[in-house]
Amino acid sequence: MHNHNKPRITGALFENLRDTGPAFKGFVEIDGVKTQIVLWPKTSAKGQNYLQVAEDKKPSQRPREQGRLGQIKPRNDPRDNSDMDDSIDF
Repeated sequence: MHNHNKPRITGALFENLRDTGPAFKGFVEIDGVKTQIVLWPKTSAKGQNYLQVAEDKKPSQRPREQGRLGQIKPRNDPRDNSDMDDSIDF
């Protein structure tokens, strides 16, 4: 049974202020199971920007400082060899 006072899903993301690595690192906790995640900025084949979510299997380190969310620049994720489908509307 779920406690209706506590959210099922919680988490936090921290902006990476360096030009290398993922744009954001953090965690998501779903029903008490915590998973480290990273977000990589990508550009689809049709030129639309998006954030790709992946599980972070590396040991977690807390960022030293948090920056303001600015324009997200695409970065190369060595694990990615595919492109997103732009057919999904939000």
